[in-house]
Amino acid sequence: MILDKIRQKLSDMPQNFKHIGTYILDHDQNVAFSSITVTSSAIGVSNASMVRFARSLGLDGYQSFKKELQDEIRHQFNPYDKIALSKLDVLPEQKRLQKLLQNEHDNLHTTLDIIKLESIEIVLNAMKNARKIFISAFGTTRHIARVFESTLLNSMNKDIVVISGSVSDYSSLLKSFCRDDVMFIMTFPPYSAEVKHIANVVKESGGSLYLFTDSASCPIYSFADVVMKCSTNSLLYTNSYVGLVSIINVLVHLVYLDSKDNAAQSMRGTLEMEETGYSLINSSEEKK
Repeated sequence: MILDKIRQKLSDMPQNFKHIGTYILDHDQNVAFSSITVTSSAIGVSNASMVRFARSLGLDGYQSFKKELQDEIRHQFNPYDKIALSKLDVLPEQKRLQKLLQNEHDNLHTTLDIIKLESIEIVLNAMKNARKIFISAFGTTRHIARVFESTLLNSMNKDIVVISGSVSDYSSLLKSFCRDDVMFIMTFPPYSAEVKHIANVVKESGGSLYLFTDSASCPIYSFADVVMKCSTNSLLYTNSYVGLVSIINVLVHLVYLDSKDNAAQSMRGTLEMEETGYSLINSSEEKK
């Protein structure tokens, strides 16, 4: 988290950076949603000093710093704060609908803008070469993990393992993870505590970790070999998953296109199994 990073580095910063850092810690919400000119003027430093401060934290520049800070501030709001801030309840029904639709459009657009083609290619190649593919998700995202699992099973002749539930539930599956496997982790605010355990196991085994999350505030952000950031901004209670679902859909279709013959054979096998199953069920029903 960017505020924690400032706190950790503050005592060792040059005096001008210490002055900037202290102001940011004391006025984080104002800084997050003000322009660089307004903030630098309030602190009494130049815009260039603000840019250098951001770069000292390992970021590309001030805009990257501001985006990280905004993400962190938004995660501090509880659902009731979000409702109060959105003021959707006082809008006419048509306006509410427009705002909600626009928000989902923005989430999708932002996600697709952030995702790098090189990242997708790295993940795709890793999936092709992996011994097994693991998918880890908790809470609401466990349902999306099952969709990911189902579509991959129809496209690949490979073991797909879903990690979910309590530590006791998934440990028997996780113990088989090795360096030749890949792990997908889906985690969004509030981040599940179990993902830290899973990330540690993956890193200790030397396997690959691919992370679906929303920001660098994610506690396992630094563990990931590739991060696929998905915008999840919501005007009310829950995270938006339109970006996550879209990226998963792209990955599954790329898997299919990359090995059409194998994927088609796998899908035919699934359909044949379904036909056999329904045939047996129907014949049993007829005998009753």
